[in-house]
Amino acid sequence: MTSAVPDYIAEAAAFRARRPAIRLVDRGMIWKIIDTGPGQTGETLLLCPGTLGNADIFRNIIEALAPDLRVVSVTYPFISDAIRISEGAVSLLSRLGVDEAHVLGSSLGGIVTQAIANRHPGRTRHVFVANSLATVDTIRALLPPVNIVRQTPPSALKAIVLNNMTEWPEPAPEFSAIKAYLSNELATRFTGRAFKARALALASLEDIPVARVSVDRLTIIQAQDDPLIAPPVRQSVVDRYPGAHVHTFETGGHFPYITRASAYVRLIRHRLGF
Repeated sequence: MTSAVPDYIAEAAAFRARRPAIRLVDRGMIWKIIDTGPGQTGETLLLCPGTLGNADIFRNIIEALAPDLRVVSVTYPFISDAIRISEGAVSLLSRLGVDEAHVLGSSLGGIVTQAIANRHPGRTRHVFVANSLATVDTIRALLPPVNIVRQTPPSALKAIVLNNMTEWPEPAPEFSAIKAYLSNELATRFTGRAFKARALALASLEDIPVARVSVDRLTIIQAQDDPLIAPPVRQSVVDRYPGAHVHTFETGGHFPYITRASAYVRLIRHRLGF
């Protein structure tokens, strides 16, 4: 029997109808956020997406954990500096009345969460670094120099990503579905300015800050079949945080919070102790 292909495009549209993002301006930065409000534990989880994600890309985590936690998921402002994004996210939490938060970031978001935990460890509880990086070497291999990125039209940058995406393997139906979903997101949910800001945030990084939290408060999430994060790159993240908990999905690709949503939520619950 052939497994049905999930329709992530329809799922996202239905979620946005239930939980639309709200616009919030803080210190001149325009954010779009999904804020579930207080949960039973009184704790907060900040969700930071990757280059191809907005706040609603974490829809499975948001819906599953909203009864327990206050979940704040963000769409980044048009800021081409990952460190400024991290500082803005901390300011945003203050604006929302949140003193401390667990933080989970995937890909670019994992860089943002490491920066938050580096610069504001006292405001950071558990840190999840998911499908992300410890050094800029991989970015240098994937992206042109920052001056070239600045000169490249957004449409051309999108075309590069879409072309690379065609090479991602599709060992199961959900992997063809995630590619269709991401292509649709890139075409319909990202302005050229928004996407170019994300690309520049990566290309302009000089280093990736080290999270300054104890390893018992740090979880590394990876996938063996991640088409963007090669095994040596994954190992460099593990080596950066010796003793941290490492969870590796056998399959899940670069977006296991979508393709392996139930297991991903169970992992978060387990690591946060509820």
